[in-house]
Amino acid sequence: MRAYYSTHKHIRLFVLGTPEGWHVGLYDIQQRKWTDLDTSLQDTLKEAKADAQKKAAAIFGSRTPELKWH
Repeated sequence: MRAYYSTHKHIRLFVLGTPEGWHVGLYDIQQRKWTDLDTSLQDTLKEAKADAQKKAAAIFGSRTPELKWH
């Protein structure tokens, strides 16, 4: 399993890789709970990261800057 994460303001974006595909999840650091934990799979890492940024932008109401993934 592989995992990547990025933090923007108080939301941490996770992209988790499994043999089946890539999962995307958003975690609110201040409230200490999952904001959006998607059960669908993305085929590629690039699609999963783009999906995570899109979901974060929906939460903040604006486009997120280019994120640095760890």
